Amino acid sequence: MFSTRGVTMFWGKKGGKKQPDESPASAAAPVPVPAPAGGDDPGLDAAADLLRILGKFAFDIDQYSAQTINDLCQQWARHVLIAAPYPGFEQGNASARSTSGTVGDRNWQGLRDFVTQLRQREKAYVTTNFKEIRNVLGDFIDTLGKVISEGQEDQTDIGEQLNRLRYVVESNASLDTVKREAMQVIGTIGHITEERQRAHRDVLEQLADKIKSMREELSAAKRELDIDALTRLYNRKAFDQQLLRIFEFNKLSGQPSCLLMADLDHFKQINDNHGHLVGDLVLRKFADCCAQTFPRRSDFVARYGGEEFVIIAQETTVEVAAMLAERLLQAVRGMRVVHEGREVRVTVSVGIAELDPRHELPDWIRQADSALYRAKQGGRDRLAL
Repeated sequence: MFSTRGVTMFWGKKGGKKQPDESPASAAAPVPVPAPAGGDDPGLDAAADLLRILGKFAFDIDQYSAQTINDLCQQWARHVLIAAPYPGFEQGNASARSTSGTVGDRNWQGLRDFVTQLRQREKAYVTTNFKEIRNVLGDFIDTLGKVISEGQEDQTDIGEQLNRLRYVVESNASLDTVKREAMQVIGTIGHITEERQRAHRDVLEQLADKIKSMREELSAAKRELDIDALTRLYNRKAFDQQLLRIFEFNKLSGQPSCLLMADLDHFKQINDNHGHLVGDLVLRKFADCCAQTFPRRSDFVARYGGEEFVIIAQETTVEVAAMLAERLLQAVRGMRVVHEGREVRVTVSVGIAELDPRHELPDWIRQADSALYRAKQGGRDRLAL
């Protein structure tokens, strides 16, 4: 049985300091560990699962894209499980290769360095962006102070709110708390600006610009968490939240709504035959087709996972949804994806389900998924209700 001592040494190591006799080269050298027979070691499975989770929920940072981080984590996970080459592995290093899949090296120090550096970079990225937002708030507070310094009316109320807002910013409170306190100050300032003399309007316009900039940065930071990095559509998390809101609202309003599930046909073959870069290009082009086919502000288009996409069409009957789905099928058939002088043909299957207020939310999703399955079984490149 394979021992989990190497995994325990990696995850359970105290502190980050090296021993005095360790050099950078020796710290990065792999520690020989026998490879598991048939992947029956729960310690290695747990370590690989943690790496996959780390990659799955990665986000773009200054040095790497989310996709690059995910690829690195997947490669490290394979290294942990089966002693496959890790990122940066020299193919000519015969001493570090596995033999017939039974004996191999695990580069635990290299894995520890990778995870440590990744977390440090993520922390630096988040800290820098939040610091910039807090700097905007600092300018906002300073500008407010200049505006009210010339008048005494309501100055006490404004002063108290400014002090409260400054305390919230300096106490490193959550962004929701900062936004709530800022909006309270904005409301009070709005009342005061209506009473100001004409000579102060230029200064107040500058203040409005700073407030707008602050709100846009806060909104942009929130939106980025809801966007799929590859397609720039909404992600699964944003879809789940929006679906619940629409489901509850439409049960009360009685307005028709349809859920469409779309899955690219034979997408695995595209990746296998042409590579993942072409696969990514197909996903981005299909995302553009979805956005163009469903352009209304009330339409919600998201990447559900892999090559599967979902569209929530509000105030839309099943007949209209079927017409729009047929338009999407036509757009995909005409989509041009060229790789190495050859055109890659792409089709899509679509399942449609209309909201029934008598049913529960999971039933709506199951109905759309079942319709998609029928479209696949019916020969693909078609829609099903």
